[in-house]
Amino acid sequence: MNSSIFIVYPRALLTGLSLPMEMISSAKSIANIKQNRRVKWDCDVVSSTNGEIQPIKLSSGIDILPKFNLRTASKAKTIFIPPIWGQPDVVIRKNQALIEWLKIQSAKGTQIVATGTGVCLLAEAGLLNAKIATTHWYYFEQFESRYPNVNLKREHFITQDENIICTGSINALVDLTLYFIENEFGNDVSQVIEQHYSHEINRTYDKPWFSEGSRRHPDEGIMEVQQWMETHFAQHFSLESLSEMANMSQRNFSRRFKQAVGKSAFDYSLELKMKGARELLKNTNLNLQDIADRLGFKDNAYFSRQFKRQNKITPSAYREMVRAKLFNLN
Repeated sequence: MNSSIFIVYPRALLTGLSLPMEMISSAKSIANIKQNRRVKWDCDVVSSTNGEIQPIKLSSGIDILPKFNLRTASKAKTIFIPPIWGQPDVVIRKNQALIEWLKIQSAKGTQIVATGTGVCLLAEAGLLNAKIATTHWYYFEQFESRYPNVNLKREHFITQDENIICTGSINALVDLTLYFIENEFGNDVSQVIEQHYSHEINRTYDKPWFSEGSRRHPDEGIMEVQQWMETHFAQHFSLESLSEMANMSQRNFSRRFKQAVGKSAFDYSLELKMKGARELLKNTNLNLQDIADRLGFKDNAYFSRQFKRQNKITPSAYREMVRAKLFNLN
């Protein structure tokens, strides 16, 4: 019998729990139809504490009521640790019981899968010392600085070292879940799951991680312009046109925008374009000139310079990095 535990804690990303659970549930149903067999694969949601079970508020604001806590959780084949929204420090500090529990589970040989910044919990437990690992690319520098004993594989979105598997994103977690499903149910079931969930995979790929420019603020005039920029990021933004849209002078608009958003309108527009560029590099085969044209850059060379300045990596190297996966799952 297969069984999985999905750990839940405040500021966990919902899709890090719901997507693999839904895929597993769908696979069981499809196997029943196509193969006429019922497979028992329990998926239990477990609180990250030993205390009284209470609703836990996730990053989305949704409350989840776990079925078990760490003390009452059943034995499982695989433990899933979801991504953490924003900086992981607070979650790490408040979940020392979980870190100790993970040490015990790993010593028993239980397979542990951590996604994005959830990988930090494994590193804090010392389970990644002298082992390969990956995390979300945005946290590479912080992760490497904080955990120098971990062999961080920046070029891969999925790594395995003994019983520890790390995935750098929700999309990589979905790929891994498909691998598990194929091993359990066969290729005919996994292909159906991949087809049914491909739309959800693309939509959720780079959404989980905190972006400073998207934080809430009380300036409604600036918020309206900000929302317009987010839906028209491929256009060329001028200070004149944005200030006219806000019905403000250029000087007043610049001051209020930076006060509300924390950066200039130009820097914010560039951040939006870079986010769009990363999506196109990951999910399309467009060449760099076509991407530059789509995002409103005057030429490919200027786009490439800006991309490297913002992301510390060239567009071509970024595309190669995010498409690389290390499947060493024998």
